[in-house]
Amino acid sequence: MIKLLKLQKAVLVLIAGVVSYILYLILDASEVSGARYLQVLAGILVMVGALWMLYPILFAKKDDDGNAEIITDPTVETPVDEEEKKPVTE
Repeated sequence: MIKLLKLQKAVLVLIAGVVSYILYLILDASEVSGARYLQVLAGILVMVGALWMLYPILFAKKDDDGNAEIITDPTVETPVDEEEKKPVTE
């Protein structure tokens, strides 16, 4: 699902923010003077990643019924549900 919505970069930014915060905690315990900048970087990365995750929702196109239609990556094959494969027999 993440690949379909083109959110790989947003996930990587969130992971970078978490790693930056972990590094801040390690350096802060060692009382390194520049550790505060890693905390600021971690906060910025997490905020940017969270806003990037909202991008497909905020800019989704609406169809005729007013429902949001999220555009996915056309190069990725979507799995077909088994219910759609079988014809309905009654």
